[in-house]
Amino acid sequence: MQGWLLEARIGNGNTMRQFIGKIKSWWYLVKQLTQVEIIGMYKKSFLGMAWMFILPILAVIIWVVLNGAGVVNPGETDIPYPAYVLLSTSIWGFFLEAYKSTSNLLTKNGRMLIMSEVPLEPLLMQKVVVHLINFIIPFAVNLIVLLAFGVRFSAMALLFPVSLIPLLLLGMAIGMVVAIFRVIMVDVANLVDEGMKLLMFLTPIVYTPKITASWLGVIVDYNPLTYLIGFSRDLLTSGTLFSPVEYLVFSGVSLVLVVLSFRFLVKSSTMVLERLINN
Repeated sequence: MQGWLLEARIGNGNTMRQFIGKIKSWWYLVKQLTQVEIIGMYKKSFLGMAWMFILPILAVIIWVVLNGAGVVNPGETDIPYPAYVLLSTSIWGFFLEAYKSTSNLLTKNGRMLIMSEVPLEPLLMQKVVVHLINFIIPFAVNLIVLLAFGVRFSAMALLFPVSLIPLLLLGMAIGMVVAIFRVIMVDVANLVDEGMKLLMFLTPIVYTPKITASWLGVIVDYNPLTYLIGFSRDLLTSGTLFSPVEYLVFSGVSLVLVVLSFRFLVKSSTMVLERLINN
């Protein structure tokens, strides 16, 4: 009986129209949860939201020191290396945080899903809203740093926010699948978390896509993030389109994956919530 109630609560309506309709119906909850999470992230910290500015700057300093010491050989970059690393790590962080926030959807909101009639859609949208807020504020600092290093933006740079959508979708797609494993098979979720750390070094973030190491070059060539990140980076800094065909292909793949992942999440939610109840 309990499983039937959970299935009825979640429902099978996962079309785009129903998805948007549920978000509109629960928009007040989305705003309230967003406010609570943003405040809760920083209220116990002395520096508070200043960490949004401090952390990316510290990360760049580390890579600049490694580059200056000859530990990192990034290859030829069209913009100064500190600006290149700052922008690349910011775009990478946009993808990674989309994954992290989505992958914790069920574990952090399990009690709410069990105790109330809140559907998955507004909770998922709330994670997206928080993620965008956390990205926009430090990224404003990134733009100032890029200008200080002499980077000049063309009109094409206005398309930069749109170019990030496939990265958001891909991060959410992976995260929704891992959210299920984080409840039923924790080891798999932990393995993917560690794999994300390795993936950063297999993606041209602190080095350019043109590298001399043959084995790494093969991985970079077949890595979708090479094109999704490189396209956004070049669009902002030079107004050029990096591998547009590959970017469009992997953008389409990201869209398909996020739709399939959401359907998988909805179909699996009954089993997952029952596991949460039993735990």
